[in-house]
Amino acid sequence: MSSITTNIATKNLAPPVSMLKEVRTMALFAALVGGAGLAVAAFMNFEEFLRGYLVAYFFVLGLSLGSMVLLMTGHLSGGNWWMLGRRIFEAAARCLPMLAVLFLPILLGAKHLYSWMSMDPTKDKVLAEKVWWLNHQGWVIRAVIYFAIWIVLSLLLTRGSFQQDDDPADRIWRRLKVVSGIGILLYALTLTGAAVDWGMSLDPHWYSTIYGMIFMIGEALSTMAFTILILSALSKYSPMDEVIRPDRLHDLGKLLLAFTMVWAYFSFSQWLIIWMANLPDEISWFLYRIKNGWGYVALLLIFVQFALPFAMLLSRDLKRVASRLIPVAIIVMLGRLIDLYWYFIPNGLPGQAPPSLHFHWSYLAAVIGLVGIWVAAFMSYLSTRPLLVRTEPMLARLWEQSHGH
Repeated sequence: MSSITTNIATKNLAPPVSMLKEVRTMALFAALVGGAGLAVAAFMNFEEFLRGYLVAYFFVLGLSLGSMVLLMTGHLSGGNWWMLGRRIFEAAARCLPMLAVLFLPILLGAKHLYSWMSMDPTKDKVLAEKVWWLNHQGWVIRAVIYFAIWIVLSLLLTRGSFQQDDDPADRIWRRLKVVSGIGILLYALTLTGAAVDWGMSLDPHWYSTIYGMIFMIGEALSTMAFTILILSALSKYSPMDEVIRPDRLHDLGKLLLAFTMVWAYFSFSQWLIIWMANLPDEISWFLYRIKNGWGYVALLLIFVQFALPFAMLLSRDLKRVASRLIPVAIIVMLGRLIDLYWYFIPNGLPGQAPPSLHFHWSYLAAVIGLVGIWVAAFMSYLSTRPLLVRTEPMLARLWEQSHGH
């Protein structure tokens, strides 16, 4: 172990800056193209623009928040998977201030998205019972609180990590563990609130007690898929080419499989409980999503987000080869987009007939634009720090030939 540790001290842990800059350039071009499309869509059909923007926004927000919660989990539990992905998680979490700015279109257009903001609660019995929470002023204040907590957590986690590049003091490690323990609790509370405010309240008559949990596991699932993509790309460059071996890819693949199964379990539980209860205020949400063509999207979601990746990830050989894991990760991320589309688009006002299946071109523009600008920012942050934290006490394990759990 001592010889390995001595060898690590001399290794170059710098990221492949030229490759990351090339990807950033392509991402910025995509952001410009998507942004131009969004600008046109905002003038042509503002309501459709906002719906597509909300789907794309939740997708990139999930990558940052999912990365932050996996980062905090790793601080508390450790593990080779976390040491490999730590700087990826940190770079994604550093995008949160930018995402606070990108929330402005949703904030400014909220009354076009959320029907309850234009409804009279005295004329709607269900809304009257929820007005203590579903009011515009409270909605805005909570949004500010959510972003304030997320940004503070990301700053505390990343600044502490930067200190560890040069200072191995135990006090920094202990402080990050404390921040992570408190942060995971704050993440669960704030994400549940944000999911209710920005997602579930699209239908003010509907509610689900597991809604926040579904978004938590959805974020973890898409984040793990994204991490696999980035690590697979980095595995061609030093120092990651020495430490991303089949057994490490196997661990990442198993985590992706576990998150896939938990997502399916939560989603099925929500459907089963609501369907069996058959209450008008609850069952209408699912009726919106299985009638008028939306049932085909539901079947596609089951196949893309669960059945196909589940079947592929059962293979041990597949999980040990980066070129085979990459398609699975792409499928999972595509499934996440379909999931958000299915959750957010088919919403109707109370008493109205379910909307027909449709896809507006601005939805694609929103994905291209927001994913492009997010990836550009992510690549910029990733290129500024070493890919591994040299003072990590267990870092030498990555260079060992085998390890146990």
